[in-house]
Amino acid sequence: MSKHIVEQAKEQQQAIALEDLTGIRDRTNRKIRKSRRGMHNTWSFYQLRAYIEYKAARAGIEVIPVNPAWTSQMCSNCWHIGSRSGVHFRCSNCGAELHADVNGAVNIATVGAALVTRPEYSPLQCPLPQRAAEAAG
Repeated sequence: MSKHIVEQAKEQQQAIALEDLTGIRDRTNRKIRKSRRGMHNTWSFYQLRAYIEYKAARAGIEVIPVNPAWTSQMCSNCWHIGSRSGVHFRCSNCGAELHADVNGAVNIATVGAALVTRPEYSPLQCPLPQRAAEAAG
């Protein structure tokens, strides 16, 4: 998978934006059934990221860590805070309805692009999470 991701980025001459998944197991183990935790704990987020970073570095591709805050709850179309119910995302502002993971991935790509074009932003200072907080508040 990492090889394919890096090859696609190289072909398209693009950087790779990755969600910073530090602590994901701690956050998600509380939300899944005990019977499914064994499978869940075999996910190797760190290993996939390490492979992508290694192969991207060899190919001269930049890897950009993105703070995941609000990425799955904010509409990728209008940046309004929408509602996520399982795998479904719906925006009450513009009416967009899409898979929540697709919505989050588009937002991660948008933040990654902003970090490439505006390098003064760190992943924790990117305006997307701030805008989400303002919209929710």
